[in-house]
Amino acid sequence: MPNYQAAPSGHAISRRIADLLEDIDPIQYSGSSRARRVRNINDHIQGRNDMPLGPLLDWAAQVDGGGYAGRVTEIRQMIQMLQAQKSLMDQPYPLPYTLESPYQKYTDDPLNPIKIIDQPLFDQTAKAGFPRDFFRCSYFEGVNIYCMPDGADCASSTFYHCNFTACRIRRTMFPQVTMQDCGFDSCALQEAIFHAASISNTHFTDSTLRSITFQEARLKSCLTVDCTLEGVDFFHTRLDGCTYGRIQAADIMNLPYAKITQGGATEVECARNRAGIFRALGVEDPERIAMRRRAPGSGR
Repeated sequence: MPNYQAAPSGHAISRRIADLLEDIDPIQYSGSSRARRVRNINDHIQGRNDMPLGPLLDWAAQVDGGGYAGRVTEIRQMIQMLQAQKSLMDQPYPLPYTLESPYQKYTDDPLNPIKIIDQPLFDQTAKAGFPRDFFRCSYFEGVNIYCMPDGADCASSTFYHCNFTACRIRRTMFPQVTMQDCGFDSCALQEAIFHAASISNTHFTDSTLRSITFQEARLKSCLTVDCTLEGVDFFHTRLDGCTYGRIQAADIMNLPYAKITQGGATEVECARNRAGIFRALGVEDPERIAMRRRAPGSGR
């Protein structure tokens, strides 16, 4: 049985390293360049640049006679945990479904009791094997989800303040789920269905999304950055105040049929947001094509 475990995200590790450098030398590593520094460190952790992070940590461990060595050791362990967890994404979760029912807490609705999943229950079940209904019609709060069986059914579940970190998410069903304040970090999503899902204040970072459908889903204030998107379907998706950046995109489907809005913004700001999304996803906006084709002075 592989050693699945909750791992910190690349951004969390990068922030820890930035904190360390600022404590060692607040002048050279000033807060004014912190955002760029965190991004560069995370790019190295994700294999996107050849920044000499190892020598930098070696230097930090020797400063002040080894006064920071303990923190450097913790950071190295965090990096190893993330890399080890990422290495497990190439293989499916190996345990078969179990018939045992590990649930102890339910919501108070007697007609429709919903299973409550917390971190201890998730960790325990991940080691023993998931029941078939573990992810379906459940309420997850504050859970770091680091493994799932292929084809897991998460229909009608709620995920609140949850993190999917270095998790293989393949052929997973998320129809009509509610996700709030969640994150997908260093995940591999493939053939997942988010049909009619409600997703708010959620980010996708350092992840791959292949053959994913967000048909009729509602995404509000979501961030997708440093990701690969291939074959993602946005048919009748509502994108409200969403941002896409540093995306490697291919075969994006039905983006012109998405409703792109930005609550509280001006018409100009909404248009700018729409143009940014089309540009980031490598899709030509049909509205802009029509504007270019309109004959000057035609009066139409």
